[in-house]
Amino acid sequence: MNPYDKAQELVKSIRDSEEVKSYLKMKEEIFKDDDCKELISEFRNKQVEVQSLLMQGQEADSEKMEKLQSLYQILVANPNVKDFFDKEVQFDEMLSEIYRIISDGIKDIHE
Repeated sequence: MNPYDKAQELVKSIRDSEEVKSYLKMKEEIFKDDDCKELISEFRNKQVEVQSLLMQGQEADSEKMEKLQSLYQILVANPNVKDFFDKEVQFDEMLSEIYRIISDGIKDIHE
């Protein structure tokens, strides 16, 4: 059994999953609207900026946090965008669970 082949099978299985198909379909629909696409991009950039500060042990100032929260509220007011974010979370949860399963399955190798 070649682990590289199995990894490719896993990738195909993930891409063929209902979570990914649903997420990509919603993403395609949402990103047809240039204004919506731009707002999501701005939100993600602000999100990365805040997360980066937190990872460095710094606090994000209240202005950044308010802007991030404001963008989020604007975005999720649109039911399609909210659904898109929900599907994104489902996809991320699936990946996290897969990583956990792999990690648990080989943790004794590193001990």
